[in-house]
Amino acid sequence: MNPRTFTVATTTSDPLTAERLVAVLTEAGVDAFSRAGGAASTNPLSPAEGAFFDVLVATEAMEQAGPLVEKELEEIERDAAENAKAAEEEALSGENPTG
Repeated sequence: MNPRTFTVATTTSDPLTAERLVAVLTEAGVDAFSRAGGAASTNPLSPAEGAFFDVLVATEAMEQAGPLVEKELEEIERDAAENAKAAEEEALSGENPTG
C-alpha cells in the first residue's frame, strides 16, 4: 500500500474558516483536513509566531480543490461584509436588544 500525500490548499488565520473549508471539500468528495501551526516560539526571547491553520487536501485532488476553496473564501468574505454592514445599521438605528 502506497502512502498518500497531502498538499496545502490554503492557509488561514481563523480556525472556523479552516473548518468550513474542510467541510466544503469533504462534502465534494475531496479528502481534506486542517492542521494548526504557529503561536509558539522555541526561543523565550523572541516573539511567538501568529497562529495559522493549513487546509490540506490529497495531492491528486488539488485541481478539484482549488476552485472550491476559492469560491468558499469569496463567500466567507461576502458574508463578513454583509454582517459588518448589518451591525453598523443596527448600531446607527439606536436599537439596543440587550437593554
